Order: sequence, then structure tokens, then C-alpha cells
Amino acid sequence: MARLDVRCKVDLPVNVILDNNGGKGITEANTKFSSLSLSGGFIDLKPTLGDNKVVGLRYNLPRHGEFEILGEILRSENDGVATRFYNLNRDAKLKLWDYIKENLNDDISCPYCAKENSQKLRKCDRCGWNLNFYSQDYIIEHEKESFVNRLGDKSKLFSLEDMYKVLNYVDVEVLKIGKNFDINEEFVGSSKSILNVFSMIRKVAPTDIPVLITGESGTGKELTAMAVHERSQRKNKPFVPINCAAIPENLLEAELFGHEKGAFTGAYTNKVGKFEYADGGTIFLDEIGELSQSLQSKLLRFLEDKIVEKIGSNSGKKVDVRLIAATNADLKLSISKGLFRKDLFYRLDVFNVALPPVRDRGEDKIILARYFLNKFSKEMNVSKTFSIESVNAVKSYDWPGNVREVINKVRRAVVISMESIIMPSDLDLDVPAMDMESVTSLKEIRYSIEKQKLIEALKHCNNNISKVARVLGISRPSVYSLRKKYNI
Repeated sequence: MARLDVRCKVDLPVNVILDNNGGKGITEANTKFSSLSLSGGFIDLKPTLGDNKVVGLRYNLPRHGEFEILGEILRSENDGVATRFYNLNRDAKLKLWDYIKENLNDDISCPYCAKENSQKLRKCDRCGWNLNFYSQDYIIEHEKESFVNRLGDKSKLFSLEDMYKVLNYVDVEVLKIGKNFDINEEFVGSSKSILNVFSMIRKVAPTDIPVLITGESGTGKELTAMAVHERSQRKNKPFVPINCAAIPENLLEAELFGHEKGAFTGAYTNKVGKFEYADGGTIFLDEIGELSQSLQSKLLRFLEDKIVEKIGSNSGKKVDVRLIAATNADLKLSISKGLFRKDLFYRLDVFNVALPPVRDRGEDKIILARYFLNKFSKEMNVSKTFSIESVNAVKSYDWPGNVREVINKVRRAVVISMESIIMPSDLDLDVPAMDMESVTSLKEIRYSIEKQKLIEALKHCNNNISKVARVLGISRPSVYSLRKKYNI
């Protein structure tokens, strides 16, 4: 199996710092690296320490000076120990790479898979790694490629929840999707559906194609449009939002396309429309389904030639604008009723981002509620927590108003709750009542609750019995017994 890093034979002195007794028995050994890579090396040392022991490593690179890093002993062999480097920073890694390159001169084999490379091929025909080590960007490109391999290898140990957490961290903390704005609440969560939205934003943002964002009211359509804009090449140009449903039809055309002085009664000056104002940037048309037929025709003409024609003007102006539209209506249904142009729909629906309602975001319901609880509690300088009943009520409620409703109900609860524990009544949520007509005994009540909790735990843990046992606080055999009992 090919290595993920270049490894070569060296003769580099290294001072190994060993801790044999919890800081009381520190010793140093002068030895050498006999082979070296960017991620670790083999040291001529026979310590009495076991594997997975952390040691200090101090070495002096020719022309670069002394470096001191941490290493972990991965395994011991008869002639030495294999170590993995811990805190090798970027500068130290680049200098170490210079040293490794110098020691590759006389080696005619591939430093990844050891296949002979007497013909000095630029790419190994066995393992496929690039061997053009003296390319200026070699180490940068190689680390990108090897990162994917390392991540793929480690991900074999991930559960589904682990993968969602990693993707959420990459999207929000590394790529900053939803982090560049003051309002980023709709992006709180780690459900599969919201992670899919992050993925769609990543894919479409660098392009210039039109985007149609669909979703119920309160799901974050404008925030999604802003996220696309902020990750595009137009991010330093204007982002211009327009709510097509909030402006009267007789004023909307002038608002979008502008008008000349005297074009109609009340047009006392020239007006620059939003399309022209957004030149070089992005225009976001919310509630696009509310456009009149005449404005739909004019918008379609603009999408075809990118020319803005002001009301009252005999000529047009070409502008460079990316269009993002959004709607909470079913445009295909509107087309069937003759309310929306089919040709305009297909010009807008080049790339669709469908935002999930809160009711379909699983555990994100309680994640969102707790996020806003902490936020509003901090703003009001109080300390509040949800009761168990409130948590259950949040999870069982459908949230027809989506994130906006979560915000409003949690803010209200923080204000009106007289205690530190927030109850369902504070949230204006009713706890679903148990149908006592169908449950006639304590045994049946226990049967109903026990079965439901087992189903929820199995779903939450993706049928991982060990995790289910930990969540429910029972043994693995008990889980198997309950599954058999309830025929799950």
C-alpha cells in the first residue's frame, strides 16, 4: 500500500526527550532519524517506553536552524521506533520539505510505493502520486490531495452523526457559510436537510447562473441568497433585496427598472432602478410569484439580453447582474392556473435550493430553541433552561411559522417566565395529552412509553445497539430483549 507522504532515507541527528515517570524521570537521548517524512520519522532508539507515548523531539536542519516538536511513538521495532509528529507548524513543515527534497536526489524509487523509477517519470505508474518534487506548488497540491485520502480513511470510523457534525463544522466554522451576517439563526443545526442546503450553496455560489430558492415563509430564503452572494466573485459588489409582494404593482416596475423624469405623473426626477444599482452584484427578488404578467414579461426580456429599459426611455443600458429569486408558492401550480409564465420559470429554475421547514429538521428543533434561549437569556442578563416537558413539547410541535416562530415563542418565554425553568405554558405550547381511553392500565402506559422511547433511541442512534444502550442507560442485552419484546 502506498504511503500518503514522501519518505526518504536520512541521517539527521535528533535529541529525544523522554518522560519515564510523570515528569520526575525526564531523560534525553542523542540519536538520529534514519528515515523521515512530513508526518513522522523512524528513530534509531530502543526505549523502554510503550507505544502511544508522547516524546519531545529536537533537531537541527542545515541552513534552517533548530526545531523542537512533539512526537508520538506509534510502534517499536528491533532497530528503533516509528514516530508521528504532533505540532509541526506551517513554517517548520516547509523547511522540513526542503530538507527532504535534497535527500531524494539519489533515490531512483518512488518514495510513496517504492517502485523503481529509473526513467524519472513525473507520475508513478503504480500508485499514481505526482513525482515532480521540484514544482513550486508541489507540497501545497500534494497536501490537498493527501488530505482527502486521510479524511476518507478516518471517516470509516465515523457514525452518521459524526459525519453531520464534521460537515456542519466545515460549512459554518471553516467556510463561514452563514457566519458573515448579523442574522444567521436559520443556519443553526446539523440535520441532513440543512447540511444539504450548505452543500448546494457551496456548489452554486462560484457560478453566475440564476438561483431559485423555494421554501415556506420563515425558513431563511433571504439569508440563503446572501450566503450565495457572499461566497461568489461578486461579494464586494451590491446585494440588493426586493420583496415583490410588499410594493404595489404600479410602483414595482419603476423600483426595479427606474424611470426618466416626466415619464409619468409624479416622476419629477430621474430614478435609477434596482437592477442598475446592483450592476456588478446580485439582485434578490423575494416572492417572485407575486409579479404581474407584464412585469414577468419585462423580467424575462431582461434575463435574455441583460438590458435595463427605464420607464419613459427610448434606449436601454446593459448591466451585469446575477439574479436570485425566491418564493413560498408552488410556481408549477401557478403556471397551470395561468398566473406565472412557463418560459420565465425555466429561466429562473436553473438551480433550485429547497429550504426545509423546521418540522422536517428533526433534532434541529431543540437545537434552534436552545440556541435562541441562550441568546435571549444573555441579552436580558438572565439564566433560563427548558424543563423536560418543554423539550418534549418543542420536539412534538410542528412549528408552522418555522424559524421565525421559534424566535418569537422562545423570546416570549424568556420574558414572561417568572422562574429559571421554562415550562410549555411559557412557550405557549401544549404538551400532547395521552389518550386515556385507549390506555386502561399502568402496564399499558409503561408499554406505550417504553416502546416509543426505544423506537426514538434506535432512530437517533441509527440502530447502533451500543449507543442505544448508553442513551437509555441499560445494557446491550436489555436492548436486544426489548426489541424482541416489542417486535421492532
